[in-house]
Amino acid sequence: MISLVSIFMRKLLSVVLPCHNEAENIKLLVPEIIKNIPSGFNYEIICVDDGSKDKTRSEITNLCRRSKKIKGVFLYKRSGHQAALRAGLLCAKGVAIITMDADFQHPPTLIPKFVALWQKGFDVVNACKAEDKSVDFATRQGRKIGYFLWQKITGGLIRPAVSDFRLISSEVVTYLKSSHETKFFLRGMVSLAGKNITEISYRVNKRRFGNSSYSLSAFVNMFVEGFVSFSLKPLRLAFVVGSVVIIVTMIVFFFDLLLALRANRPIIEGYKTLAFLSIILNGFIIIYMSILGEYLGVIFSEVKKRPSYIVKETLNIDESHRS
Repeated sequence: MISLVSIFMRKLLSVVLPCHNEAENIKLLVPEIIKNIPSGFNYEIICVDDGSKDKTRSEITNLCRRSKKIKGVFLYKRSGHQAALRAGLLCAKGVAIITMDADFQHPPTLIPKFVALWQKGFDVVNACKAEDKSVDFATRQGRKIGYFLWQKITGGLIRPAVSDFRLISSEVVTYLKSSHETKFFLRGMVSLAGKNITEISYRVNKRRFGNSSYSLSAFVNMFVEGFVSFSLKPLRLAFVVGSVVIIVTMIVFFFDLLLALRANRPIIEGYKTLAFLSIILNGFIIIYMSILGEYLGVIFSEVKKRPSYIVKETLNIDESHRS
């Protein structure tokens, strides 16, 4: 006979909200999330304060005091979006877990659709951006290029226009919890673990309050970590590009040699061509040394096994469930 405890656990839905300077948003977003929890489900909302400098901590504390279903995880200092997500996932107990941003750009109204698709057997339900007018034209085009490169380099592992707004099953979360990677990149990890993956499209809302914490350097770092952590293609491409460069260099050299012989001029006069080819070769070497450096940097971090964040305090969290 199935116990009442197991029935309760089977219907528990977890929502993980990484927060950085979201004091004005979080106090309004949590009630909206609660309104969109499907009937028949219990819930827990895990708010992770990623070293905010505003009143985010106090707002989360107030929410936790009002309801035991609201959980608070407070990081010692800012550790980044991915680290905050990881901290929340490690505390999640639900059989289905939804991750979303705390700025209203990810609409809570999609939660019932997530759950409905999960109930049909999908263990990962990604939200795909159909339209995003929250950023300027240049940023949108830059993201398109980045997503295109991600998809090509990772062999489709990282999907275009898919961020960290999704539902994942407890089986996928178990895989994530068992991972000890320092460079934790959720988008790629979820694709590796998921068996039945689907997508739903949505329009990105505008932020209610405040400004985005993502800077240009943060986007660049995330992009580089994305393909370095999940693909060896840049390294293997070095052989192909290197071979092409060598062949082209040889063709140009022999072509210049033939011209010199036909014109009855000294071969040494082709120093400009040789200098040009030398610049190309050196540029190629420097680029691939940089790529190798990125891979070595990831290996260096993984070997060190330094924690990616420090939890200062938790509220309404059963420590026995933290992994």
